[in-house]
Amino acid sequence: MAVSILKYSGWKSVKLRLPSENARYPRERLRMNKKPWPGLWLSLSLCTALLIPAFGATPPASSTPAAATAAAAASAPARHFIWRISKRRTTLYLVGSVHTLNPDDYPLPDVMESAFAKSRALVEEINLTLVDSISVQQQALRIGAYPRGKSLRSELPPATYQQVAASAQKLGIDMQRLERLRPWLGSIAVLDMQLKQADFNPSYGLDHHFADEAQMSGKRVIGLETARYQLQLLSHLPAKVQQDMLLQSLEQAENFQSEVHALITAWQNGDTAAMNRILQQDFAHYPLAYKRLIVDRNRAWFPRLEGLVRSGHVYFVVVGALHLVGPDGLLKRFEKAGYKVEQM
Repeated sequence: MAVSILKYSGWKSVKLRLPSENARYPRERLRMNKKPWPGLWLSLSLCTALLIPAFGATPPASSTPAAATAAAAASAPARHFIWRISKRRTTLYLVGSVHTLNPDDYPLPDVMESAFAKSRALVEEINLTLVDSISVQQQALRIGAYPRGKSLRSELPPATYQQVAASAQKLGIDMQRLERLRPWLGSIAVLDMQLKQADFNPSYGLDHHFADEAQMSGKRVIGLETARYQLQLLSHLPAKVQQDMLLQSLEQAENFQSEVHALITAWQNGDTAAMNRILQQDFAHYPLAYKRLIVDRNRAWFPRLEGLVRSGHVYFVVVGALHLVGPDGLLKRFEKAGYKVEQM
């Protein structure tokens, strides 16, 4: 679930430096990295740009023989996670982002870089060029840390706390470092550790790559949301969802790399069917989280994106990959509105 949050949220990921027991909240600092978070917790990561954001489920293996799959891929034209959205003479490029990649995923396909070069401006979930890391770190702790006198031990159901503590011990994580973080922020801290161990570099997230290019080329950058809004999205999730995020981040550590690689493979192949399976499986038991993190945000973004298309200028839009797919995805919304939607 934490990985999912990463999939859906677009915020610049935070590398959490966990608070010590005696640390003072106002001075606690979370070092911001250019990356997001991963199964519900992996998918939620594809949802926000600051986070890295499937509810924990890895898509079932295809029944198609490996040789047949490889042969089909070799014969089919290359497709990427980028679409040309057009109506009459107006065009918008829509790219699904994975908020954390590694150097091996670069250089990007020429079709992406070429589309970016043709565009007047970059549109992302948040304007990463304006994000002040220290400020966001402080906001994350103000929103996501318990006040004095409260902790995971006092706030979680006893059985849930015992599960969290046992799983943390199994991974060699000192519970004192998690105690003061609310479950949603604790799951991000755990995810951050796993990403680091798996050698994922936050600087290579797709949204950060294009934000850097926009700065160097002088292109305007437009944010659809703010960092604070994305933090509040996670903090306002139901308690049960937050608890599941934390438990999954700890209990599914052994599947972490396979889940992340399945996600990145789907993105690299432009495989919307696989990405939609991840979306549906991750949120199957979390309809309210799905509504808040995917449906409501897509609904809010769509009029603004339509306005950009109608402006007559070309825009390059980068949002979490899971926002594009499925019955409530942005691609389906553009199709229903009469736009031509072409995968490139």
